[in-house]
Amino acid sequence: MDFLGEMNYFYLRMSLNELRMMNRQDYSSGVSYHSMLCLNVIANTENCTISKLAEALQITKSGVTIKVNELVKKGLVEKVQSVRDKRIHYLKLNPNISAIYGMFDRIGQNMEETLRKKYTENELSLFSGMLHTIADCDWRSNGYKS
Repeated sequence: MDFLGEMNYFYLRMSLNELRMMNRQDYSSGVSYHSMLCLNVIANTENCTISKLAEALQITKSGVTIKVNELVKKGLVEKVQSVRDKRIHYLKLNPNISAIYGMFDRIGQNMEETLRKKYTENELSLFSGMLHTIADCDWRSNGYKS
C-alpha cells in the first residue's frame, strides 16, 4: 500500500470537490482556495473574529482583514458587532453560504451511511481514531502535537 500516495489523493479530492461544489453555486461562484480556507475556519470557529482567523491561518491580522473585507463585499461573510464590546466584530457566514455548508453535512452523512454498510463498528472506530491522529499531526514540524 502506498500510504503517502493515498493521503495525497484523498486531500486533493477533498479540496477539489469542496472548491467545485462552492463554485457551482451561483451565489458563491469564483471562490478561490484561500477564500474557501477562510470560510471553513469561520464556519467551524465559535465566535470567530479577525484575530481568531489570523491565528488559525497563521497570517497577519491586516492580511486577514483584507480577505474578510473581500468576502464581505462578495456577500459571503457578515460582520456582527458584539453586544458586550462594540470594538469586537464576529464573523459569520451569510445564510446562503450556511445552506451550502448544510450540503457538506449531508454529504458527510451519506459517506457515513456508505461506510456503515461496508465496515464493522470496530473498523469504523479504528478509522475514526486514525482521522483524529491525522488531524492532530503538526505539519510544520513533520511531527505530532504534544
